[in-house]
Order: sequence, then C-alpha cells, then structure tokens
Amino acid sequence: MKISVLGGGISGLVAAYNLSLNPNAHVILYEASSRFGGWIETSRTGSGGLIELGPHSLRTVGAKGTRLLEFLDEIALTDDVLPVAAGHPAAKVRYLGLNGELLALPYSFRHLLSHSHRGSFVGGVWRDLTTRGRFTTCDESVHSFFERRFGRALADLVSDPMCRGISAADCRTLSVQGMFPALVEAELNGNGSVIRGMINQSLTTSPYVENKFAREAKYLKWKMMNFRHGMEQLPRALYNILSDRKNVDIFPGSPVVDLTVRDPGVSVTVGEGVPRYCDHVVSALPAHVLAKCIKPHEPALSESLSEIDFVDVALVTLEYDKKLDVKAFGCLLPSYENPQVLGVIFDSVIFPDHNGTSPTRLTVMVGGEWACPDTPHMAKRAAVDVVSRYLGITDTPAECNVRMLEKCIPHYTLGHADRVRHMFGLIKEQQLRLSLVGASYCGAGVPDCIANAIDHTEPLHMIMNERYFGGDPLEEEEEEGGMEKMFKSA
Repeated sequence: MKISVLGGGISGLVAAYNLSLNPNAHVILYEASSRFGGWIETSRTGSGGLIELGPHSLRTVGAKGTRLLEFLDEIALTDDVLPVAAGHPAAKVRYLGLNGELLALPYSFRHLLSHSHRGSFVGGVWRDLTTRGRFTTCDESVHSFFERRFGRALADLVSDPMCRGISAADCRTLSVQGMFPALVEAELNGNGSVIRGMINQSLTTSPYVENKFAREAKYLKWKMMNFRHGMEQLPRALYNILSDRKNVDIFPGSPVVDLTVRDPGVSVTVGEGVPRYCDHVVSALPAHVLAKCIKPHEPALSESLSEIDFVDVALVTLEYDKKLDVKAFGCLLPSYENPQVLGVIFDSVIFPDHNGTSPTRLTVMVGGEWACPDTPHMAKRAAVDVVSRYLGITDTPAECNVRMLEKCIPHYTLGHADRVRHMFGLIKEQQLRLSLVGASYCGAGVPDCIANAIDHTEPLHMIMNERYFGGDPLEEEEEEGGMEKMFKSA
C-alpha cells in the first residue's frame, strides 16, 4: 500500500515511522524545505551553548507524557535524555511579572499561606468546591471558564499569562474545550468541581501500559526533559531511522502544491511536476497550507481548514556573562503588564548541561496575538528591556539570536473542537483517502503531536493487514470515542 506523508515536522516523521513498521507499506515522505523537524530546531552559539529555536522542552507527565517516554524507548533515545525532576526549581517555581517585579506562583501549601495573593487563590479554590458546574457541552473561552470556576481575580492572574506562555494568545479568545479539554472533563467528573474531578482522575488507573523506562521516570518524578544534543536530536533520530528503511522514500525540497484524495485518483503534486499517485495521504501540513493544496478539489474541507488561525512569534535568545540569581523555569507576563512580551524562559537554569562559557541563557518570547515585531532589531530591543526591568540584568548581552516565526502556533479559538469534528466528519462522509495529523487539530505540544500521529496512522495498519474493511481510517477511533477521546487526552 503506497502512502504519502506530507510534511517532515515531528508529526510527519512519527507518522512515517509508524507506517514504515508495516512491511506492506510503501511510505513516501515529502518535505518542502531542505531540513526535517519543522519548528523543532537547535543551534549552537559562539560560546558553545545550545539554544532552542522552537520548543524548549518536553512534558513527561500524564498519559501523553508516558506515551512519549515509551516512544523514546522504542527509538533508542533514552540514553541521551536530560530529565528535570519534581524537586528541581525549574519544575516547581514559575514567576509572573507584575508591576516591574517578579511574583512566584504558589508551589506548596506553606508558600500559599504567605503569598501576597493568597486571598485570590484560597477564594478561587473555595468557589470551585462550592459552586455547581454548568453541565453543558457549549464551548466558552478559557478566561470565562476560569472566572466561572475560580473567580475573576484568579482568571486574570493565572489563565491570562498561562495562555500567553502556551499559545501566545489571549485567554479571552481561546477555546477551553480546544486548549484544556481535561479541565472540562474534570468539571463533569467532579460533580461540578474541577478540583474534585482532577482528584478523582488522579485516583484512576492509567489506561496505558508503562514500560521499564516510563516506570522509572514516574518513580523519579520527572516533570520535563530535553536531550543531550538539544530538542532537534529527536527529529534527527527519526530521520536517520527512516533513511535506513527500504520501504521509505524521502523527498526534501518538495513543496506540495496540489492534492486529490478521492478514489481512484489519489495523488500528490509537488512543485511544477506531474501528479504522483498513491493509495492514501497522511497530511502533517499546517491547516492553512493544506487548505490551499486541496481547495480546487475539496472546497468545503478547505474552508473548514482555513478557519484555523495561526499566530506569529519572535524568539529572542540572549546570553549574558553575569550569572542569573533567580532559580525557576521562567517568568510570564500578563497581557495587562506588557502586551508585546509574552515571557522569559530561564534556559540556563532548566538545562545547565547546555550552557557554554556564558553562565546565563534566556529565551524571550515576543509577539503572538498582540502583533509580532516587524524586525529582529525591534524584537531584541523589547527582550533586552524586559530582562533589564524584571531580572535586573543591565549588561549588554554577550550574544543575541532572533528568530521570527511566522504562523508557528495554531490558535484554538472558540468552537475549535466543533470545527475539527466537522472536518473529520467530512472526511468520513466523502470517503476521502486522507488522515489529518499535526498541531493544527488536537493539541499543539510535541507529546500531543507524537500521540496523535500514532493514533491516526494505526488504523492504516489494519487496512494493510486486511483486518479493516470500513474504508475509513478514522472509523475505529469514532467507535472508541474518536474526537472526544483525543480532545480529552490532549
């Protein structure tokens, strides 16, 4: 069975890898650029330090974290893992930038009792435990959900900077069902209380079988991780595995410009070439890119794909010769504090093994839904000003790297879950030979992308092994809860 995989980011690489495990598969992987890995990219500074030009770390907690660890064990990357355990300052301490100063979020009950905003936190917990939930399937914004469950003060203090740090977007426009489906489920399972629901969920047995490596990570209380040679070590390892597989053909520098996904003419057109026929297509392209490729043939699906927005972000990596005194993961800035600058990641604290001769490495996130700076110089100036104001480092950076990322993070606005369900419904109704994977749909984090790429290609194994006759690679997932299951575990 000939299967075309579109996009060589982490989702496309994992999808191609999972399909290549089947000897009946002939996998063709297309990537528009000359490199593989998508937004995951690692570089080295003049001081010898490693900097991440995309995602900075991987979460290892929860069901998706467990599946990530199992996958790393499968592709033999466990020896190069750099874990961060629960006791590490980067795992438990997060700061907010308020009124030009750093405010640590509560990380223990004792800390909460002495916290300057303890009234907001205690009042929010009490409100959630005593206020009955809505028990409705209607979507709402993240801010609305937090305000309804925990009060306005906590919504402003927590959900605002949290959404800026995760999605570079405004919590007032983001969908709670799309961004935090586990919180929505917790409210339902907790008889109207998110906290009770989360406690109930923590007492249930994980549906995933944990291997030795994942079990060890759980025992040691790992919270996040990176790799010895940086995040890009993961896509490089996958690329090397695929390059050695005889049933895989890889085509870099091959942008897809046209796509047909109906029998009997399923085909992929690259550049100005002729259509290349196949049996099925797995798209890991961003939704807006796929929408253009498929528009002449599937206008309804293209329109739905085009409704998913993306935001631009500038990542400014700074190195200083002065050592950072603050020990934490980083600092987030609420929109009412500094709309343009989203936050600062303390890279040298989280992964000191990646440090060069400069003792301090910082990454400042700028832009997002509040408009990205027009030039790298403007982004650098905004970043340096924030570091000076909140961290007290007024020295000139020893090194500076600015990367302008266009349409890098999907914007899960209100109704996102319904839009994605509609897309998957169209694919099923029209019997399209198409599977959708990637950050555009059911979780933008790397563990989400890995899990979804595996889940959405697994049914194709059944087709190839003649154990699946429904003709739709998504049907089995729908029988098991389909989209609902994916959103809940995202």
